[in-house]
Amino acid sequence: MITDETFTQPAVAYAFGRHLGGAVVRNRLRRRLRELLRARADRLTPGCYLIGATAGATKLSWTDLALQVDALLVRCAAKVIR
Repeated sequence: MITDETFTQPAVAYAFGRHLGGAVVRNRLRRRLRELLRARADRLTPGCYLIGATAGATKLSWTDLALQVDALLVRCAAKVIR
């Protein structure tokens, strides 16, 4: 995460390698994460976010993936200098 005061909203990018699986698997994970982050947009400070994942992320249930995203957002918020 890179905070930047010139941003008015967060910019999120995803970097998934082929170790996660084929394009269908990677795109499904990207869509799931995009929806989870969209629902939590109020918790994202303006700036740049790069999201990566391990192979286990593709096998997580919606609830477990949401818990992982929540934990990630807590860690990101702790690193923001205000």
